[in-house]
Amino acid sequence: MRQGEQSAAALVAIGLLWSCRPAADSRGLDPHNQVATLVALGGEVDTLRAGAVDWSPIAAGSALYDDDRVRTFRGAWAQLTFVGGSSLRVQEESLISLGGGVTVERGTVAGELQAGLKLRTPAAEAESAPARDIVFR
Repeated sequence: MRQGEQSAAALVAIGLLWSCRPAADSRGLDPHNQVATLVALGGEVDTLRAGAVDWSPIAAGSALYDDDRVRTFRGAWAQLTFVGGSSLRVQEESLISLGGGVTVERGTVAGELQAGLKLRTPAAEAESAPARDIVFR
């Protein structure tokens, strides 16, 4: 293969790889943007991945992404660490969703929020400021 043909083949390969990259969703978030890791768990814990229709069991060490949901059953818990350093324990019989922070849809969570992570419930929203203060809205 001549040098010109090699360059053209390389450009085609780069173009194919570029076209296969994950697309951003309508909010500009990469659906494959890792936001947390499930570092430990006890009992039955499931995840509903963004775009999926069925819940599936999740293992310790699994990555969690924008728009994933995590649920724990009776007697179960999950420990998450976030990219910014926050740590959150999802207690039994809880349901959370990720993306733009954490939304607690039901149940209880406890942990330490680092600056910038938003925690929402159906009734309130909190965001820790640089000094780790909690601001309710």
